[in-house]
Amino acid sequence: MHKMKAAAQSLTAFINNMLNVSRIENDKLTLKLHEEQWPEIVKTAIGDLSLRARTRGVELITEVAPNLPTVGADRVGAYEVLCNLIDNAIKYSGGSGKKVTIKAVVNSEGLVETTVQDHGNGIPTAVLPSLFEKFYRSHRSRNQVGGTGLGLYLSKSIVEAHGGEIWVRSKEGEGSTFGFTMVPYTKLAEEQKNGDNNDISRGAHGWIKNHSLYR
Repeated sequence: MHKMKAAAQSLTAFINNMLNVSRIENDKLTLKLHEEQWPEIVKTAIGDLSLRARTRGVELITEVAPNLPTVGADRVGAYEVLCNLIDNAIKYSGGSGKKVTIKAVVNSEGLVETTVQDHGNGIPTAVLPSLFEKFYRSHRSRNQVGGTGLGLYLSKSIVEAHGGEIWVRSKEGEGSTFGFTMVPYTKLAEEQKNGDNNDISRGAHGWIKNHSLYR
């Protein structure tokens, strides 16, 4: 029953990814950035994926720095990014004593930085530049691990719509670390106050005008 429930969660994630990619392609994905407590969103994503991790024998480790600033985030979009990255780390973890570490800190630029690290087989250097392309999947893993090649493409679109950046570091045989940044709410609100728009609503292709301020 646990495995069936985990499979159902995986199918739901697949459908959501397909729907959101369609929205991005048609410029209809709108993100409404509210002031959010980042640790709460991280905790929710990890809690929802804990069953899937257990069925695969993977331990999820969380390291969230205290007193993180609130972020300007679309809760559903940010949650989806976290779920995509954590789910990938679970799927690609290998060997015994498998662990995935999720960290959240304030980086040197004052942004909230979240990383998801696995200790799996890693990714070939030649593949890294193509990872965030739509439908891209490495020929070395696509026959062994299920997926659509949409999760990272979607995650990149959502993170960039939030004003952040996403990246990956990996070495074959040592695992991979995916990371992304979120802008603190106070900084985002100040940028909007000094700009041409007085809202904090964004689409996958940039700021959307004529929306009220969501908090």
